[in-house]
Amino acid sequence: MKKFILNLIFLCFCLFLVGYWLSSLKKYRLYGDYFIRQKVNYYNKHSDKYNTVVFGSSRMYRQMQPGLLDSATLHKIKAYNLATGGTFFSESMYVFRQININKNIKYIIFEIQDVQPFDINAYTEKFLYCHDFSTINFELKYFINDHDWNSSFLSVSHFLANIFYLKKLGQRDKPQNEFVNYNNGFYPLEKDYEKLLKVKELRLQYLQDTTFISRDNKNFEKTVKKKLNPALVDELGLLAKECDSKGIKLILILPPFAKPTELSELRKIPNAKILDFSSRNKFKELYSPGNVYDYGHLSAKGSAVFTMKLADSLNHFIK
Repeated sequence: MKKFILNLIFLCFCLFLVGYWLSSLKKYRLYGDYFIRQKVNYYNKHSDKYNTVVFGSSRMYRQMQPGLLDSATLHKIKAYNLATGGTFFSESMYVFRQININKNIKYIIFEIQDVQPFDINAYTEKFLYCHDFSTINFELKYFINDHDWNSSFLSVSHFLANIFYLKKLGQRDKPQNEFVNYNNGFYPLEKDYEKLLKVKELRLQYLQDTTFISRDNKNFEKTVKKKLNPALVDELGLLAKECDSKGIKLILILPPFAKPTELSELRKIPNAKILDFSSRNKFKELYSPGNVYDYGHLSAKGSAVFTMKLADSLNHFIK
């Protein structure tokens, strides 16, 4: 019996080593999300064209237009929008570690996000693939700060599941989609209206909900600003330090429709620029009916307004 147990442990250890080796191979690092995989592959092949990379969720992917930003900054910024829908902080950091940071890069634009709750996408490929050592090291600090032991366990279990998830070997690449190179990674929701049922449903619901804008404005002003987890602040501090060591300026953005967030701790980070576009009162134009597409995103017209306001902010300090 003892010999059987030892053999079983040895077998599991060997499988772990094989799984870890497979996860470290470039081919399988992005198996969990073909949207991100295609955008990363495209950017890595064309990285010499850009001096700025954008990371974040759909609030950057659908709302920040690189072409317009380039022209509005007199081409001092040449950006590729690497953000994708449904992306949270851990995944954005993981994607950052997968790209080629070459000598051309002067700016990293990074959305201020939070950690995705495990009850949304637990044990899905999209949630598994980004759980490497760096991810669980951060997430354990994050969840321990919150005394969230259940999520701490889930973070470790996702790391192990990622290692033993051999289905990644069946990864198939699809033909390059339009969203990869359309306007350097920006893709407005209008272009997905007929392609994605969820986009169409949310748009139609929003059009029927004539009081949403006023409700959202009132709720924003009533909501107490959320304090950022110290582990997240520390992680962004390390990101700023890494960027600074490479001569890169880190720009942290709270985009339109973000929740009220206390940013005082982030403003203490050296060599990082903090921009906040979440205030419904300060940026009333962004939150007007003609510039809003659904319950959490700007329309193509609204994204142009946001991009111009972003360019105005950047023009004060970019070289």
